[in-house]
Amino acid sequence: MAERVLSEADVAKMRTPLWEQAKAAIDAGDLDAAKALVDRSVAQWASLKDYSINWIASLLTFVAEELGEDAVERALRKTGEEFVRPRRDTGHDWGSLPAAQRAKVIARAMLGNMGEVEVEEDDEKIVLSFRCGSGGKLIDDGRYEGEHPYWTLRERGPRTFMRDELPVYCAHCSVNNEIQPVEWGQAPTSIEHPTDGPGGRCTHHVYKDVADTPAAAYARIGKQKPNPQAFGVAEPE
Repeated sequence: MAERVLSEADVAKMRTPLWEQAKAAIDAGDLDAAKALVDRSVAQWASLKDYSINWIASLLTFVAEELGEDAVERALRKTGEEFVRPRRDTGHDWGSLPAAQRAKVIARAMLGNMGEVEVEEDDEKIVLSFRCGSGGKLIDDGRYEGEHPYWTLRERGPRTFMRDELPVYCAHCSVNNEIQPVEWGQAPTSIEHPTDGPGGRCTHHVYKDVADTPAAAYARIGKQKPNPQAFGVAEPE
């Protein structure tokens, strides 16, 4: 019989996620080892996240090249209907949630995506400013330039926020986070202002009262601002 090349300890580590190894190190009182394992776990997740966002951008680029930019929107809409919409079906209308709760959910998602978050607040809204860990990172990494660039949408319209250009990965922000929620009779997740280029920040406006969202925010996604009753707000007398 050939000599085994994996020890029982090797196999145990191969079967145990790094975060579980970190918990075991904490239980054993080895905090330095636990911190190192947490850092390794984060690095592992970051590598997988980068693989996934490049996979998505590459697929959307293929769709645009083969079928056109309308097909990119159709593909995103399918994802929205089959995946995003069920995630929003929590039993609570998004726009009825307190603004602080909505802002925390968005910030938590961006931090989980390896982004950096700054928070400001005025009388009308909460402003979240991100160094985006997905679409923004692709821009910062120069993936829309060079020999095999990812697609940049150039057919100006709602899916580009009425901009002349929008990186293809970022179109899920317009389609899934704003256009489709409005079509579903809900408020946009937030009002997003994507970065203008490498090193920039994406900005999300979370209105304390969604009825205060400017009409221009709806116009740029090809929609009309709903009347106050749609938000549960009485018409002024």
